[in-house]
Amino acid sequence: MIDTPAARTQRLIEAWGHVTADSDRAEADPLVQDCARRLLTDPGGGTAYLWTFGLVRMAGYLAWQPGQDAARSALDALRAVDRALGGPPCAHPSHPYEGTLKGLLADEVWLAGPDLMSLVGPAAEDGAWRCPANVAGFARLTADVLAPFTVRGIPGLIPDAHTSSLSNLSSVLNGYPYGDPGEELSFQAGGLPRHPTQGVLAGHVVTLHASQWYATSGLITEKRVLDDMIAGLEAALPLLGDAPCARTVAEHPGLDSDPSGNARTGYLLRSPGGRAELRSWHADAPLERWLCHDFLRGLAHEALGNLRYARDSLFGIRDDRLLDAEYLRPDGRLDIGALTHCFDEAEYDTSWQAENAVRWAARRYAATEDGSPRERLVLLLLALWCAGTAELAPDVGEEIRDLLVGARTVPSDSACAHADAHPPEYPDFEAHLNHLYAPDEFDAPEEARGAGAWGCPRYLAGLAEDALAALA
Repeated sequence: MIDTPAARTQRLIEAWGHVTADSDRAEADPLVQDCARRLLTDPGGGTAYLWTFGLVRMAGYLAWQPGQDAARSALDALRAVDRALGGPPCAHPSHPYEGTLKGLLADEVWLAGPDLMSLVGPAAEDGAWRCPANVAGFARLTADVLAPFTVRGIPGLIPDAHTSSLSNLSSVLNGYPYGDPGEELSFQAGGLPRHPTQGVLAGHVVTLHASQWYATSGLITEKRVLDDMIAGLEAALPLLGDAPCARTVAEHPGLDSDPSGNARTGYLLRSPGGRAELRSWHADAPLERWLCHDFLRGLAHEALGNLRYARDSLFGIRDDRLLDAEYLRPDGRLDIGALTHCFDEAEYDTSWQAENAVRWAARRYAATEDGSPRERLVLLLLALWCAGTAELAPDVGEEIRDLLVGARTVPSDSACAHADAHPPEYPDFEAHLNHLYAPDEFDAPEEARGAGAWGCPRYLAGLAEDALAALA
């Protein structure tokens, strides 16, 4: 068989097609360096398109763990192509690389290039793939995949798949889900490929961190959803390593107060067009900070801690001993402000934090029969307040039911022993209980009552009746 230039080119193209993230460096690096060397020799020449698309085809390998020399030479060659071919205008109204931006699943530019064998030989009639502007465009996209935020001139075109997924996730995070929130969060958690690019890895972690608040709010009732999110973050952590960075905490990116805004950033990080859009919003910001493994590791650990705690609290055996540090002061007295604030929030948005707190209050009440009468009264009132105003999980309601029944058992004709009137019908429990327990720290609210009125058996029986009805 005669070894013609066309045959050699065909063998090269076939070899490039076998270079993937799983390839051995000893086999892949020489192919990358040969391709880059040919391109650097004449980045604006007539065959530059072939060598450029060769590097595009091998970008899945280059974005993972290539040899340093191969990675450097590939980036140098792609940037040289952009400089050589990116300037002159052409007659084409659009180019394939622009459509590629919209059609990408993420950073997988290596799946979007042309059939190279079809480009070998005479130019196609329209010449769109070989057009210098298109070749330079693909060079820019690929360079941005390998080294995000280092390339200019990429259109801010976000993949259609990302636009759709972000819309669904935002609907959940904004409280108006289009479908099943659990299914959406599980879908997001499973989105990390086996060999993610820098941008995809960062976007995955940022998005799951943004989604954690909803998953831990008590609105998710399926353990598998939390398991999926935990698994999604656990899959990312080994890829982030353990090396610290030279930046201070203040130099890391600042997160948005709106979780859906952070989720959007997470999606924009995952594609060349998305990163270009992000750059257009923050023209002078050092956006490469979003890729910092130290920063991402912190986000992952924070989210994992919250998700694991929520999972164990919602679906596991609840161990409330850790809450002593949250609801007791160093001197052993209640941190009444922390407790009442937790229950006050539960009136409007039931959360696992409040459910854990009411269990903690009920257990402490049971364990301190000989303790401070005022503390026991406040603990009982907290349990009655929460059970009467918040929708508690069934296991929580069952645990405190005996406490409520005990507070209800009072003869209907018993007389009150206190001089004060009963507390108002709809009191501001937070303000009243804070003052009742710690009058030296909290101002007296309007219509304040003493311990005799709050502890009146007839008054407590009424609260208990309402609480038991709510549990039923």
